[in-house]
Amino acid sequence: MRTLHDLLATFPRLGEREALRYCNGYRTWVLSYRQLHQSIADFAALLRNKGLSKGDRVILWSENRPEWAAAFWACLSCGIETVPVDYRSSPRFLERIRADVDAKLLLHGSEVDLGRLGMERFSLDEAGRLPKADQLELIRAEPDDVVEIVYTSGTTDEPKGVVHRHRNICANLRPFAQEIAKYRRLARPFQPIRILDLLPLSHMFGQSLGLYIPVLLQGAAVFTADLHPSAVIATIRRQRVSVLVGVPRILESLQREIERRWDVSPRPIRAKGMAGVAHRWWRYRAAHRALGWKFWALAAGGAEVDASIEAFWSRLGWLLIQGYGLTETSPVVAVNHPFKNRPGSIGEVLPGQEVQLAEDGEILVRGDSVVSEYMSGGASRSPLEEGGWLRTGDIGEFDDQGRLYYRGRKKDVIVTSDGLNVYPHDVEKELDREQGIRSSAVVAKREGSREVVHAALILEEDGADAESHVRRANSRLEPHQRIRNWSIWPDEDFPRTSSTFKVKRRLVADAIAAQAAGVDRGGDAGPGQEAAPASSVEAMLSRITRVDPSELEDELRLAEDLGLSSLDRIELMGDLEDARGIRIDEERFARIATLGELRGFLGAAAKAASMRQPRNKKTPPAAPAAENGHRGIPREAPIETSPHAQSPPPGAASEESPARIWHGSLLRGLRSALLQAVILPLFRRLADIRVEGSENLEGLGAPAIFAVNHCSHFDTPAVFAALPRRWRLRLAPAMRQEFFGPHFHPQRFPWRKVWAARLQYWMAAGLFAGYPLPKRGGVRQTLRYSGHLADAGYSTLIYPEGIRSADGRLQDFKPGVGMMAIQLKLPIVPIHLQGLFEIYSKHHERPEPGKVRVRIGEPIWQASGEDAAALAGRLEAAVRSLASQ
Repeated sequence: MRTLHDLLATFPRLGEREALRYCNGYRTWVLSYRQLHQSIADFAALLRNKGLSKGDRVILWSENRPEWAAAFWACLSCGIETVPVDYRSSPRFLERIRADVDAKLLLHGSEVDLGRLGMERFSLDEAGRLPKADQLELIRAEPDDVVEIVYTSGTTDEPKGVVHRHRNICANLRPFAQEIAKYRRLARPFQPIRILDLLPLSHMFGQSLGLYIPVLLQGAAVFTADLHPSAVIATIRRQRVSVLVGVPRILESLQREIERRWDVSPRPIRAKGMAGVAHRWWRYRAAHRALGWKFWALAAGGAEVDASIEAFWSRLGWLLIQGYGLTETSPVVAVNHPFKNRPGSIGEVLPGQEVQLAEDGEILVRGDSVVSEYMSGGASRSPLEEGGWLRTGDIGEFDDQGRLYYRGRKKDVIVTSDGLNVYPHDVEKELDREQGIRSSAVVAKREGSREVVHAALILEEDGADAESHVRRANSRLEPHQRIRNWSIWPDEDFPRTSSTFKVKRRLVADAIAAQAAGVDRGGDAGPGQEAAPASSVEAMLSRITRVDPSELEDELRLAEDLGLSSLDRIELMGDLEDARGIRIDEERFARIATLGELRGFLGAAAKAASMRQPRNKKTPPAAPAAENGHRGIPREAPIETSPHAQSPPPGAASEESPARIWHGSLLRGLRSALLQAVILPLFRRLADIRVEGSENLEGLGAPAIFAVNHCSHFDTPAVFAALPRRWRLRLAPAMRQEFFGPHFHPQRFPWRKVWAARLQYWMAAGLFAGYPLPKRGGVRQTLRYSGHLADAGYSTLIYPEGIRSADGRLQDFKPGVGMMAIQLKLPIVPIHLQGLFEIYSKHHERPEPGKVRVRIGEPIWQASGEDAAALAGRLEAAVRSLASQ
């Protein structure tokens, strides 16, 4: 492997093998190596059409997604140098990088803040609509050609770009390729091996495990948009993930989630070897069942793994693999072999690299993996010292078998007045053993002319006895390591880096020094952090409902007064979760009736989220308030959104039993026969249908969302009758669940209404594949089911007005249809029905014959940066235009 082109050349040979898998919580997109190769060719053609050539630079600023990988490989194929930037970076930081590298183009995702960037850009959301290229043309590459420039600095320092060449990255990959080749035959029964990469692809470790290693394994990378622990666990199970890649902080949050949901208390296991592994799997089978039996390992990097985290995963029967590396080493220096794993160690040094320890214990590295150039301020310099050695700034030590152990950052070392070194992570380990301490950060604090050990503490509960915790920790430390003073950190967490979540000790130390000097921190921002942007519930409600925030009073009802639809609620709930870092139970959220109840609910949820499970505690804590309801919200049975009358359609990933699948197939066959032979012929005798605009469906691939005005009981059969057969047989209408209230809540209605509603529901669901869309609860579940259908090629039929028109005129569209299109990444086909109001409106007792005109408009796609309300507005304008023709 001389260049990464050698790796890219394997894509056509891997053909239909799975290459990438992306899930956003509602849908899953899967690309084979053939499809990925085609997408790379399409991107490469775009770059050439924009006049870019070898040596030009492109900034890639996006969240993890398949288009990121395609764009990266496309730049590589054209000899264009990529500058990947973490999607959480600010526009100001990006502008500084752009000036530094003189980038010609910005490729960006949907989660970035573009601000007022004044450069040519292309949204990755548009990638699926690029013209198909005939073939991928590779520009000749040499080992010394630049692949990418990765910036490691934060916004407070001068940006520093690490220049990576083909020879650096290939030298790092060759040992992995050689080792993987030894086990390729044994791995065949476990294919596709899927690696869930939770690190950003702008991070070298994230690239290694997300772009390169899956190809060497002939497996697939999995990306996900939802990093909440419960969502990650669900992703591991549903996507049948083999290995999870993340930073230690992610592994710790997963540990807490598992401890909260299942009994994983320690119990003695005496068996050794494979028998011991089998015993652990059986002992903790509930957790293994939840994550799936294919999942077997976790890979951690980017920061040190606490011994308690490693012990937890090992005790449950999973393998936790640690490694060590830097951006400058492309990235791996040392790693544990999966079959020779040593707890506590960061592994053996990779072949092809040399590592030695300086007199003070600093790790020095040299080899072909180590880069030879930094970029900063438009100039370049070498990071290497005499002899080609790179100073890592990390302290380490070797054992007698050549395994490397991490001992902390050199710049974080505290030098006592006796000249002895104290490594903060050694002190933090003892503090974090205390159950009353959630997290700690140990820094140097200056007292006169000397440095002393200071501990900043975040306690499990307010008012806990911090002094006793510190005293116990000191009893386990050496005299020179002991904590001389301590303080309570006032925020929920310490300031951390955006990609690896390492504590920014310098900011912690500066804040403590400022506090000691009596300097006002200013506002409510945490020490060393910028104030968080406004995220009030009033601002979010105003954006969704267009009501002035000053008019939002506690007594306002969310549905009746503010007009929140079911999809509006799910949008609001997602915004609140993202802004406040909490997980909200949907069924409880659905029972909130007024704005006052919502404010109280959020207060209780925030308080619950601030609590952390004590370490080593055997009994799980009570469920947080956000999941147990809130005072003032009536408790009742969860709103039912299932069962749907149909089983998962063919082609959809399913955990259904064979009997259920067979039942679903039989039901679909009967539905198709009844539609074609009975229902539609009878409807056409009643309604004389004329269809216009069918040509707008030509070239549009399924699935899609069909959005129709709602004026009659017969709207759904009219759409079925108007659509071509290929669309008709894969169309699923979303029905307003409240219309079938007696079916879902029989205890509230007389039996006649219950049976009438059940007959209506099963006819709608059985004959037209409809599924319920609730006004309040269960929307996430319904959206997931809509995505489940879309993955199998089924389209959704939706009525954006929400209810049938009382006078036949078009009503305002709810923004929920826009959110559905955005979340499911589907085009919307506008349809206008005319004449059905006169045939069978809500005022008719029986239908009357008449003429119907169905107009089908051009598909509408989300524009770059467009929100749900704007997309729904464009859709409404399109339907009104069809009505006026």
